[in-house]
Amino acid sequence: MAEGSSKTGPILVAVPLVVIASVFALVLLFMTGAGSAAACVGGAGSVDPEKVPQEPVASYSGDQLSNAAIIMNAAVPLGLDRQAQVIGVMTAMGESSLRNIGYGDDINGVTNPDGSPTCSLGLFQQQWCMGSWGTRDQVMDPTYAATQFFTRLAAIPEWQTLKPTIAAHKVQRNADPFHYERFLDAADQVVTALAGDGTASGGCAATGEVVYPLSPGYNMTSDYGPRPVTIPGASSWHPAVDLQHWPNPCGDQIYSISDGTVTYIGGIQVTIKAPDGWSASYLHVTLSDVSVAVGDPITAGQPIALVGNEGVSGGCHLDLRINKEGTADSAIAGLTAGEDLGGPPSTHGFVNPVDFYKAFGMEICPPDSCRMPG
Repeated sequence: MAEGSSKTGPILVAVPLVVIASVFALVLLFMTGAGSAAACVGGAGSVDPEKVPQEPVASYSGDQLSNAAIIMNAAVPLGLDRQAQVIGVMTAMGESSLRNIGYGDDINGVTNPDGSPTCSLGLFQQQWCMGSWGTRDQVMDPTYAATQFFTRLAAIPEWQTLKPTIAAHKVQRNADPFHYERFLDAADQVVTALAGDGTASGGCAATGEVVYPLSPGYNMTSDYGPRPVTIPGASSWHPAVDLQHWPNPCGDQIYSISDGTVTYIGGIQVTIKAPDGWSASYLHVTLSDVSVAVGDPITAGQPIALVGNEGVSGGCHLDLRINKEGTADSAIAGLTAGEDLGGPPSTHGFVNPVDFYKAFGMEICPPDSCRMPG
């Protein structure tokens, strides 16, 4: 049930259209072609509600799938992506089982925190009598209700980096923040069945949802994990992979492997946080060769720095490391981090980039052009 019931928290205020427009402009800066590794969450596909599959999808069928299509369509004119569509469908599953019902939890004796009757209706169980969601007829209009949901979702700072159930909770104010979690897989199945995995909408590159950090022809010179060291000060547990062209790697262009935002530049590294919450760090760069600034929105494949030899290093190369902490992507969250493999505390959250790329159906060291160490 949406905010205002005994399941909910504080009541939100209706958002003026000028504020909404500003929010959507910001959202567009952070839209991603590199979302869930299990299924691309880039472009938001439109769906004809009259042409949904005849067979059930994840136990949902008929009008339920048509309502899912209407919800998905409401995200498109707002400039939101497939990830938002999945969250919207997931939330409606948890609120109404994708049925546009004309009743709420009030039939079970549930009241608002102040004891007043609840008045939640529709796909998202929005309380029309509270004044912030619209009129009774409006919240029973699936397109209007979905638009209201997505408007508030987009207004949540960095909603893409939150767990989907938490993002939904911040809109709905359910008493249980994890209420919607069990509907996530079904929602992803429904969105995929209705509109595909996002690639047709231009949200993902043909090579996958991430791109390579160097131009083709590089080799991997050091692997992830324990390693022998001959360079004074170098770590014997490497939470990264080293990549370089040969014989002249110095000054090679480094490209961001995903869309994201620059979160750190300092010492010998640049760090970029992807919209799904994981971060990629690019080490041994010379700061004067960095071509981006903290806070910059970045697109996959954008030049960000040059290969260097700063810090504890045996020659010019790119040290690429991926930290999964904060990711909303279950495929990336499930990767094993260095600390769990016996690495020191400094390896916490850092996963093997080889496994990371495999989660996107790619080889970080393509066998037809890249040599592995050893």
